[in-house]
Amino acid sequence: MKKSIFIILGAILFALFFYEKYLGLNTLLFSVYLIITMASFQPSIFKKTAVALSSFSMIACAVAITYHGSGWSMFMYFVSAFTFLGYAVAHQSSIYVSWLNGIYNFFFGAFNSLLQPETRQLPTSTNKNGAMASAQIARLIIIPLLLVIVFASLYSFTNPVIMGWIEELDFSFLNIFWVLFALLGALIMTNVIYSKALSDVTNADIATSNDLKFREITDALLPKVKNETQVGTYSMIGLNLLLFVVLVTEVVFLTNLDDFRASVLSDAVHTGVYASIASIVMAVMLIVFFFRGSVNFIKQNKTLKKVTYLWISLNLLLVGSIFMKNYLYIADHGLTHKRIGVMVYLLLCVIGLITTYFKISERYNVVYLLRRNMAIGFGILVMYSTMNWSAVITRHNLEHEHIDTNYLTDLMPQNAVVLKEFNLLENYEQQLPEYHRYNSRKKYSKFYDRDWQDFNWIAYQLKPMQDDTTTDQ
Repeated sequence: MKKSIFIILGAILFALFFYEKYLGLNTLLFSVYLIITMASFQPSIFKKTAVALSSFSMIACAVAITYHGSGWSMFMYFVSAFTFLGYAVAHQSSIYVSWLNGIYNFFFGAFNSLLQPETRQLPTSTNKNGAMASAQIARLIIIPLLLVIVFASLYSFTNPVIMGWIEELDFSFLNIFWVLFALLGALIMTNVIYSKALSDVTNADIATSNDLKFREITDALLPKVKNETQVGTYSMIGLNLLLFVVLVTEVVFLTNLDDFRASVLSDAVHTGVYASIASIVMAVMLIVFFFRGSVNFIKQNKTLKKVTYLWISLNLLLVGSIFMKNYLYIADHGLTHKRIGVMVYLLLCVIGLITTYFKISERYNVVYLLRRNMAIGFGILVMYSTMNWSAVITRHNLEHEHIDTNYLTDLMPQNAVVLKEFNLLENYEQQLPEYHRYNSRKKYSKFYDRDWQDFNWIAYQLKPMQDDTTTDQ
């Protein structure tokens, strides 16, 4: 019965919060309700670090939607919600398995008893009580109501008095689409409450260790392993020399910027940055290839390890060089989302190189790299989504006189408050086209047409101005 109450209440709240509404405060309120629901049935899971952090990520993204409502914050909100739901059913799993579990349960959780009949998340008696409660509601409310409606329709054809009563009934207060939306909310809540992990995938993931399996090197295998070690060592020495030359040219380029045209710096950033990032990714893949098996356990691999550590260090210096070029380009031409994205990519590259170092030194496997890098990357992207970067970009570019009217117009409405501070909002509003794929005057005006359910802080700050403008017209 307890589950049925949470499902019905969740359905009502879902329709109340989201029916014909934008995403705003409703995401935060419904996220809190989801957490309360999960805590009511499984209070101990919030003691697990993965569950606690994923619930915090979901709340953080919901707050970001309420504050600025960028598209990235909305995307990361759904990713965080799937992560939370996935960790709630299997907190020991890897983050990519939690995404799979979260997506699966969001759509099919209510059908777990059919899709996974062999798995049981709760004791059998509890499942039976939940099933009996749901069946009791169907018997006591839904079935009698349907029978009354059917027979009332039949009697209306035989009795004109009853026909008159039915014709006078006014059901205009009922919105069939609202009811259908509430049913969708009921399905979602049922999926959440009856969620279970995909047993085969989850158990296989949990059983997979981060450590490399020890492989005994026999006399027959030893020559092959020594050959792989030598190939890896000579390859790394050659790549170190090549990368050292590249870094010298990077220093020459950065110390003689005045001798190069602005277009050259632009090419160095737009083309060189992505090529350099690609080379770093390939470097990590090459290191993983060389240290994939028996090479990790041979005594003669010390030289290979040293030259590999040197290559990782040189790649970190290459990241620093790319950072400097991007920073100088920002100083000369201003901020954009893409240039901020480059900084995020560089941070992820640094993390990848560091985890690769630990993979070699601690003899971890590729699964370790996937787990650590994807989990850390997810956390960074969540933090990135909480910031209103459109406002940051606009403020920086206006203060440093890097003004690109078309670009700043495309960043509306998230940067509207900053434009208002600089007394530029009305000018930029006039720049909005009537229709544009990403931004338009019509879309911009709808951003402010909100109720308490889809409250947004930026819209709230600027709505009085919009109302005054409408009144004047």
